[in-house]
Amino acid sequence: MSEIQETDKTMRTIAFVGGIVAIIESILELIGAGLMPYGFGMLSGVLGLLFAVLVIFLAIRPLHYVPIMFGVLGVALLVIAVLIGGIIIILAAFMGALT
Repeated sequence: MSEIQETDKTMRTIAFVGGIVAIIESILELIGAGLMPYGFGMLSGVLGLLFAVLVIFLAIRPLHYVPIMFGVLGVALLVIAVLIGGIIIILAAFMGALT
């Protein structure tokens, strides 16, 4: 396996784990036990779940320009108060952008 393929698999694995963490954080946001005091309440939880599921689908079945999509979704998750999952997904985007 070439180095680019290994990096791509690693990026997708990290994004998958970040998506799982984002789902857990979104559920916490939905029940009112979010990690950060800011956010939009129910809207943050629903959007967080939507973005996290989208990240997981992109990690399983990648399209063109996946690192850019991971970066945009990671920043969106950071904005809606899903912090740890968003940071992990942004790290995956950086890893994918380096190759």
